[in-house]
Amino acid sequence: MRKLINPCLNNSWERSRKYGVDPLQAKDAILESNEFKQLREQKEPFLREINPTIERLYAWVKSFSSTAIISDTSGYILERIGDPAFMKDTDKIHLFQGACWSETVRGTNAVGTVIIEKKPLAVVGQDHYLEANRYIYCAASPIFDPLGEQVAVLDISGYYNIYHPSILAMVDVIARKVEDWILIHDSNKQLVISLHPQQKRGQGALLRVNEEGVITGANREARDLFELDQLLLNAVKLSEFLTGVESLLQRPGNHPNSDVSAVYNRKDDNNKWFASVLVDKRPLSVAFTQDRKTSLPSVRRSSVKYTFADIYGNDPDFLSVLELAKRAAKTDYNILVTGESGTGKEMVSQAIHHVSNRSDKPFVALNCGAIARTLMESELFGYEAGAFTGAKQSGHPGKIELAHGGTLFLDEIAEMPLEMQVSLLRVLQEKTVIRVGGIKPIQVDVRIIAATHKDLWEEVQAGRFRADLFYRLQGIHLVLPPLRDRKDRLDLAAHLLRAVVKELGSPMLSFSEEATKLINQYSWPGNVRELLGSLRQAAFLATDGIIDIRHFPAYILKNRAPYAETASASLEQLEHETILRILNTTDGNISQAARMLGIGRNTLYRKLKKLNRTYTTQ
Repeated sequence: MRKLINPCLNNSWERSRKYGVDPLQAKDAILESNEFKQLREQKEPFLREINPTIERLYAWVKSFSSTAIISDTSGYILERIGDPAFMKDTDKIHLFQGACWSETVRGTNAVGTVIIEKKPLAVVGQDHYLEANRYIYCAASPIFDPLGEQVAVLDISGYYNIYHPSILAMVDVIARKVEDWILIHDSNKQLVISLHPQQKRGQGALLRVNEEGVITGANREARDLFELDQLLLNAVKLSEFLTGVESLLQRPGNHPNSDVSAVYNRKDDNNKWFASVLVDKRPLSVAFTQDRKTSLPSVRRSSVKYTFADIYGNDPDFLSVLELAKRAAKTDYNILVTGESGTGKEMVSQAIHHVSNRSDKPFVALNCGAIARTLMESELFGYEAGAFTGAKQSGHPGKIELAHGGTLFLDEIAEMPLEMQVSLLRVLQEKTVIRVGGIKPIQVDVRIIAATHKDLWEEVQAGRFRADLFYRLQGIHLVLPPLRDRKDRLDLAAHLLRAVVKELGSPMLSFSEEATKLINQYSWPGNVRELLGSLRQAAFLATDGIIDIRHFPAYILKNRAPYAETASASLEQLEHETILRILNTTDGNISQAARMLGIGRNTLYRKLKKLNRTYTTQ
């Protein structure tokens, strides 16, 4: 058997030999299109989370004859982007979506071996078990969720003769950034604390703590630092192994705190870290001490998330629509809200409910386009016990019943099947609902707010929507303008950026001149939703206080002239971040850092001089 320097690769080759890996099996380990579609749908929430990072990588991998890959923990490739020529060349070894790259199928390769070893690893050229794969390199790193469970693998692959060890370090840095992003954005009603061995802020070791002071998540640095993998399986309080955390935990609020506190390992008082609040999404009524939770006077909780105060805009046409919405809210008329996807139809609908005379009653939402036709009836009208196989023995109220006295928000109303339109019309006319499998009418009082991105009258003309229901719904019609027609795009972007900075717990950012032009000139087909998503990526990637054009998603930039410059700048920035991270790990030891990066001391010195020039000229 081939002997390799890396023991992980030796172990992998031994496993591959025992598996009896056969290159002919690889052709069979590819999902059918319907199977892959189902798998993608299952992984869609995770893929949405990491999309900004994958989009950012596109410029780099395209420019360096490479591809970036996301696989699940079974080895199936979920996403692949990169240089079209390289991807076409690797189709012959099945390096594409839906193909399985587990060790049992492909033998030693970065994706499959990282799934088993759970650590960053590069497999270059002859390191691959299958001869057909030896013309490429694969550099991969695991992606863990906040509980330390491996959820995916990030891989960059290219021709083996252009591989450099810094690529693996870069992949690991990106994977850790993805993990931090997921931890921070999945911290609803919780606190995220950042810890460092030195007194400085930033995202080092991150711990997520709930309202009771129990650790509910940690990034990779924190799990390694505090050996948390097993602790997260139990309800362990932060105060059980760290002292000095009281001031952090007693601090309620929805914003990061600038104070830095010294905390100590409970087993070793000489083991000291500096801690600060990175994100605090606990309710304002919550604060807790080391040993118990103390509640402040309770605050009134609205049944909706958004109010008119949360809707920003100074465009005259947009303000006119909001003024009409406020007036409509004071009536009991049904309301139809139309506008392109991402213009804020649900936000406006919730705001209407908040100021209506039904504000103390439920606001119930149903997306008609997201419910299967077979489930629509029971979702909307509810069902009686034994109405169908799998029905609850107690029966179940539908959305209309649940909204009694309040507001029923029907999003994507144009997608409602015609047979359901007839039933809904009957409810609006008779003010009663009959559950599936039932015979007794149930009295209901609901106000309908319907929304769609389609022209509902055109749907009526085409026979896809009932005219009588259209007339019932259109008590008052609100038309939200698309972002490209609003004159306040830059002001809105600045407003959204302040919210994003607050989410990240980072210092305030500003836009470069090029970024400002992009915001004003781009058509924003996804409207405010697309703008907010782009700003989240840009703010996350910006490191010098300025959001530049290169920080926006690659799909927005792909038709712009300075594309190659963007790719080069992205690579250089990632290389700088990797070098700084490794130097921090080695406490500035150049020799050790050079070994970890796989380069010579002189090369590292040259890169440090270049890095220094870059920052001193900014």
